[in-house]
Amino acid sequence: MAKKKNIELIYENIKSVVAEVDAMKLSLAISNLIENGIKYTPEGGSVRVSIDADHQNAFLIVSDTGIGMKEEELGRIFDRFYRVDRVRDRESGGTGLGLSITHSTVLMHKGSIKVTSKENEGTTFLVRIPLKQNN
Repeated sequence: MAKKKNIELIYENIKSVVAEVDAMKLSLAISNLIENGIKYTPEGGSVRVSIDADHQNAFLIVSDTGIGMKEEELGRIFDRFYRVDRVRDRESGGTGLGLSITHSTVLMHKGSIKVTSKENEGTTFLVRIPLKQNN
């Protein structure tokens, strides 16, 4: 999808991280963040993916140079079926479930997900997952 839209997909600071996670669910959540970045970034833009860790947590950052969101919309983007702009999703085929599922997956792993965005400048997601799951 990135190549088709002439979007540069940049992987930087990718550290090998070992954590107790449901690899299938977490990889779908990560893929969703990257695909959203590509979907909402205009041709010629970029999506950056970074993975880092400290002694307690793994950190994933997905940042794009896309269309961004208004600050007042950020509080609802993890709600099921919420779509920032219906026209935007009609064109791209979104259902309003992807970020909700991503959020649930991160919480299932006792992690957190934060978003910052500026309209017409881009969006950044920061995911934190504990390396060890304490039940």
